[in-house]
Formats: sequence, structure tokens, C-alpha cells
Amino acid sequence: MRTRNIALAARVVGAVLIWGPSCTWAADAPSLPAKPTVQTLDFGVFWPPRDPSQPPTNGTQPLLEGRVVLRLERLSEGSPAIRLHLTLTRRSDEAARERWNSRLAFPEYDWMRQVRVWDADQRWLWPNVPYLLRLHGTERVERYGGVDPGKGVDNDFAAVLIRKYDVAGTQESEDTRRAPLVSAEWSPAGTNRVDRQSIVHAAQSDEFTLHPGGAGGARSGWAGVWLIYADFMGAKLPEGWPKVPEYAGGILAYFEVHWDWKAESGLEVSLRQSTPPRSTGFAWERWASRTHAASDSKSTARLSDLPTGKARIPDEE
Repeated sequence: MRTRNIALAARVVGAVLIWGPSCTWAADAPSLPAKPTVQTLDFGVFWPPRDPSQPPTNGTQPLLEGRVVLRLERLSEGSPAIRLHLTLTRRSDEAARERWNSRLAFPEYDWMRQVRVWDADQRWLWPNVPYLLRLHGTERVERYGGVDPGKGVDNDFAAVLIRKYDVAGTQESEDTRRAPLVSAEWSPAGTNRVDRQSIVHAAQSDEFTLHPGGAGGARSGWAGVWLIYADFMGAKLPEGWPKVPEYAGGILAYFEVHWDWKAESGLEVSLRQSTPPRSTGFAWERWASRTHAASDSKSTARLSDLPTGKARIPDEE
């Protein structure tokens, strides 16, 4: 019995460490540690998407292995900031190449010939992952995406969107209600000089900055983080998934960042993956059109909830 209890406790602790890691930082601490506090959360991107609350299917492998990286640091004026980005990595062994080749063949779409490159032995070469995901750039040159000749739209991109809420989740913060944090730019991780035929297995999103409390100075709150792909090409959604489409696509994964200012310990921050409770509610088509026309992806992306103001540390109760 004692051995069984120890094994059970180990599983419970493991779940807490993976799904609910927390870092505590006193608001009145004289200085930050030598390195900012960092949390990571690993997850899988499945195709079709899979609800993380459901038990995994035996033998099912993720299309991409994801990681959310959250860094808590003190700004120059003394207030805290949460930095967040996502990394998506594809396994690079032969079995993974074959899996990609079979799962993403889409032979019914003639334009797939333009984004698939074959070697002398007629084996599909690895596509450059950032070029599969990014929205900005010259179509078919700086990204694989482009205007679908049949539909007349260009929605081949992945994006991250963030909204902030009060602690009950009933009211969205003014920091993001009219303009959520959003970006569809992906950079190669671990290398710099690439083109459409480069073999790049990892892509990193832009980094976002959240200020706990924000303009209103609330002591507790949370942010929803959506990872979407804008064209699901008929893929089936999980049963509990929001049915409102994201452009012509849907949600790949959803996360929540919770923060709470405690009198005894200061600021506590936790990160977890869960079933998305709602869609993003974002006008992707209009935003994508502006991004396509922009000379710089940063001109339409929003990466901070307080771009011109300062974060406010909540007053003591």
C-alpha cells in the first residue's frame, strides 16, 4: 500500500509540475535574480486537433511538438512583465518524414504541387516549418502560403492571439478588448539564413509582453492564449471545441496564464493548457489583408498590452 501511495503521489506531483507550474516573485523584492524566472509548458499539435482533456489515443503522434516559454522579469521602472513565446518543432527522423508525407499530402488540391519539393528519388523533401506557418512575406518565395486560385483568399498561416480577463473570466480587460495581442510571424529557431527549400525543423513565434494588472491595476487576472491555423481544410474539430471558425480554420491549442498578487508571497504566475472555452472573436480576414499589404510584419502585429503606458503594481489592500 505504501508503495502504491508513493507512485500515486509521484504522478500527481508530475501533473502539477507540467500543467500548473508557478513562480513566485515578491513585488517589493530589492532586485531580480541573476536570471529572470522561466516556466515552460510542453504540448503536442495534432492533426486533426485533439482535446487535451481527453485520454491520448494509443500510437497517435503529434504533428509538431510545441513549447510555451514564459519569462517573468522586472522592468526598469520596477513593475513586473510576463514575456511569452511559442516554439513548434518537427521531429526529423525518417518515420516523421513519412508521417508528414502521408498526413499532409492533400492530393485533391492541385496547388499543393507548388509547396512540395521532391528529390531525385521522388522523396518529398522536408518543408521549412517557419515558411509553412508565417503570414508575412512574398507568397511562394518567403512563405509557402499564397492566394488560393479557386477561393481567391490567402489563409495559409498560423497565429498566436492573447486576450486578458478579470479573475472570474466574465469581463475582458480594456488592455485587449479592442485590440488583442496578435502575431502570425514565425522565425527559424537555431538558424538565420534560410529560403523556401531550407530544411528547418523548428519555428518560434514573436515574443509577447503582458503586464499583470495592466492599466486597471487588478490584483488577480488571467490571459487566454490561442494558437490557430487559418485553414483547416475540412479537418474535424474535437467534440468540445468552439465551432466558430478562425478565418477558415480553427484552434490548434489553447493556454491560460493566471496571475495573483498575494500579500504574503508577492506575485504568483501559473501556466496551463486546457480546452478552449471560446473562439478568439477576431476578424482574421481583415487583419490578414492588412498584414499581406504591409511592408513589415510588426506594423500589424501587436506584441504588448501596454505599448505606450506603464504597468501598475496593485495597491496593497
